[in-house]
Amino acid sequence: MEFVISAEDHDLACPVLEMRFVVNDPRQLADLIPEASIDDPAVWNRWYDLEDATWRRIVSTLAIPFDTAGLEGRQITVCLWRMARLSRLPYLVHTGCELFLLLDGRKKLARMGDAYPPLKFRGEEAFDRWVDAGHLHREEVIEPFEKAHPRGWHGHRTVYYTLKGEEWRVPAMKLIWEAAGRSGGWNEFYERLEGMLFGYEDWQNDWWIDNGKRRGNSFYDLSLCCTVAAAGLAWMESAGLKALPPIEMESLTLGTFDPDRADELEERLANDPQAVAVVRFSVPRRALINLIDLSGPGPWNFPAAKMPELNREIRGSAEIVLRRT
Repeated sequence: MEFVISAEDHDLACPVLEMRFVVNDPRQLADLIPEASIDDPAVWNRWYDLEDATWRRIVSTLAIPFDTAGLEGRQITVCLWRMARLSRLPYLVHTGCELFLLLDGRKKLARMGDAYPPLKFRGEEAFDRWVDAGHLHREEVIEPFEKAHPRGWHGHRTVYYTLKGEEWRVPAMKLIWEAAGRSGGWNEFYERLEGMLFGYEDWQNDWWIDNGKRRGNSFYDLSLCCTVAAAGLAWMESAGLKALPPIEMESLTLGTFDPDRADELEERLANDPQAVAVVRFSVPRRALINLIDLSGPGPWNFPAAKMPELNREIRGSAEIVLRRT
């Protein structure tokens, strides 16, 4: 498995030193992190903020050339996570580097959104210091949920930041989202407009959209997968792969789909003796927030009683990504 260890600067709210490393025995790494348990199926779906003694023990034990000597005087937090596909982009994507790219002029707009409470995102204090200093413009939007969420969330909160003089990008972004909602949902054309408002170059938007198409991404949908038994697969195929089949169990296990992690798909199929295939499907994130508790990294146990609601939200057709031989 590939991992990243990173030093995040508190003033810039972005990494200033990162090192990629490979671990042949993930249990060895888990044993070095007090909060990690190799028996937890979601152990490598989490982001770990490491205590000083912990990251130094990891670096020493695994012989990782992670030298923070040049960061003296900076206030940093050392983090570790399993390498994701966003780490493989041919350009510096804004995720995790929003503030640095804004201040450097390479990014024109940042949008930070999540469910609330809390009314705060990671690194918000660093952004607001630059707002108070007069370098950035800030707008906040609060959207309460229509009904109570099982996790106690009250709604969705979005905070926009732009450089001074670029404030027009915020209402333009809001108009794009309104237009998408009135015209059948998000698509690659809205994705390109959003990328242009963020400040990405044309070649970067081209790469992002082409890569999204290759991965079966319909943009701003969550790509999920689950196993299906022989009868369920036959039902789906007779229905044109437009919906998930009825199930007799109380719940269905749903996980996120990542084509770069074929081993996880194979493991999911191997662990379900009744399953004959793994299927992938896409659902809008906003629609899922009242159906699944998305606070954790998954997989999630989805109640069978809500299957009709889930099927109404599936975008396009499902895809059979793995069959049992």
